[in-house]
Amino acid sequence: MTLPLDNHSANSNGYSSPTLQPNNAHLSNGEGEGSNSSNDAATGGSTGSGGNSNSSSNGLCRYPGQPQQTSRNCLRDSPYSEEQVVRLIMQELHDRGFVDTLTLLQKESGFTLEDEPIARFRASILAGEWDQVKDALLSIGLSSEENKNAALFAIKRQQFLEMLEKRKLKQALIILQNELRTLTQDIPQLHRLSSLLMCPTPEELRIAASWDGSKGRSRFQVLESLQSYISPGKMVPARRMETLFDQAIERQCDVCERHVISAGHDLYSDHSCASSVFPPELQINLQGHDDEVWYVAFSPDGQYLASASRDKTCILWSTKDYSIVHKLVGHDGEVSYLEWSPDSSMIVSASNDKTIRLWDVATGHCKDIYTGHEETASSCKWLDNERFITGSLDQKIIIWSTNGLMVKQISSPRVHDMVVSVESSLLLAADNNSSVHIYDLSTLTFLYKLEEPTTIMSLALSSNSRYCLTELRTGSLHMWDLETRTRVRDFSGHIQGGYVIRCTFAGLDDRFVATGSEDGTLFVWSRSTGRLLERLKYHTKSINGCAWSKQVSALATASDDKTICIWPAYHGAPSDISKNIEGHSSRSETSLNDSDDRSMMSNV
Repeated sequence: MTLPLDNHSANSNGYSSPTLQPNNAHLSNGEGEGSNSSNDAATGGSTGSGGNSNSSSNGLCRYPGQPQQTSRNCLRDSPYSEEQVVRLIMQELHDRGFVDTLTLLQKESGFTLEDEPIARFRASILAGEWDQVKDALLSIGLSSEENKNAALFAIKRQQFLEMLEKRKLKQALIILQNELRTLTQDIPQLHRLSSLLMCPTPEELRIAASWDGSKGRSRFQVLESLQSYISPGKMVPARRMETLFDQAIERQCDVCERHVISAGHDLYSDHSCASSVFPPELQINLQGHDDEVWYVAFSPDGQYLASASRDKTCILWSTKDYSIVHKLVGHDGEVSYLEWSPDSSMIVSASNDKTIRLWDVATGHCKDIYTGHEETASSCKWLDNERFITGSLDQKIIIWSTNGLMVKQISSPRVHDMVVSVESSLLLAADNNSSVHIYDLSTLTFLYKLEEPTTIMSLALSSNSRYCLTELRTGSLHMWDLETRTRVRDFSGHIQGGYVIRCTFAGLDDRFVATGSEDGTLFVWSRSTGRLLERLKYHTKSINGCAWSKQVSALATASDDKTICIWPAYHGAPSDISKNIEGHSSRSETSLNDSDDRSMMSNV
């Protein structure tokens, strides 16, 4: 099972496996691959400079015939096992192809990457020598009978599939009946394997079994799956050093309050984000509406931004250059809300004219007009690409289809705002008092409610549907954990009165909470700590809504000053890319009318 030091063997699945073996040794070293395990590093072994012992505490042999060098000068003490550290370095050197350096390290340290039973086991699997695999596995010694059966089942399943691939149906049936059936109580899985006997060709077998065949990576994947049954002290988990690097970077990102985008792979320095999450010098100003902008939303695919205005129109902007794609004209009243379909092909808009319109994004044309509410629809949410749901101050929640039909209607409180989670089958509706009513989305049956001390102006739901934000009339913003039904965080500092301001989660993994203020300031907090991170000032009048796009990695804010501001998240060295993009009309310099009809909330 061993080869000379300078030899590289390619197994039957095309995986190049350099086996490291000195001419005077009896041990072979595997290719250092296994599962992408996050197990703790292997335990056991020496922690100091060692000695001249030819075996380690976990049974791994020292490099035969080569006593460990004792003349090394250690520059520092370390709490980590020398054996573990050296073997991790060996694995990394091996995986990166530094065969000669690995050989020298084995000689100098006296450690080997793997002992002979492990190397034999690995080689047998990759070569498809199934008669030898079982004996090799048993020679390793597994911790329990349950682990032994699970490991043997994975091995025999691979052998069964390979027999089917070779059209050796009789041998495959024997493996299924005499071996696989004795190793598991999972009857449905056995039935699925039995059904594979009916596949007429190897190609159909691979498709039905979701298996890439003996010439693909399936053997290697079996080897990876077996890693969890074997002590990491005997078989170093695959890519173990990279796993530790990933864990260290992930931890640094977790404690970074300003983390916006996925971290890189720089190992020379600790991760840190810029002092500003949304640098003001990067902001982009959009002008196109003739009156106050009440709502903004990015399309799910990140290609567009849509805005709704008191000027009775919606505008679709391209996020490539923030030029105007379409201006949606047709409502007879102010447009207070809009929502994108999941596939970004349609928009529904709600107006103070008490109608809802369905728009085709490609053409900008109105596809349908819905009349069923007796007052303004305060919110619209899509259930899928064929149905959406609306809530209104008229105490109705209605499900509509895109073919113009009313699917279902229930009575409800006066709805100020509404959010849905299709994945969790939840509908949350804020009433005109101080409660959030939670419904089962599939049946629209009431489940429970959350109580706030005062009127709720708007809601926002985290992307994983666990957390809900409630924006209150008194200028407080609360975050609720829907799993525990408890209030877990408060955010404050912004100015909130009698008008609707839409808040949002933002950033990578919803790390931030953002909302506008009636003084035109954008507030951004850390979701995990509640600490205020940003107070961004550009708008000259109240900010009515915020929207975040993961695809664009930017916040958008809509304001009474008739403008929209794009706040790109930091992606590197700040550069001044601020620009004004004019739409069909330039920004008005005349004073704006702050009358109470700017929002449906004026009716409250």
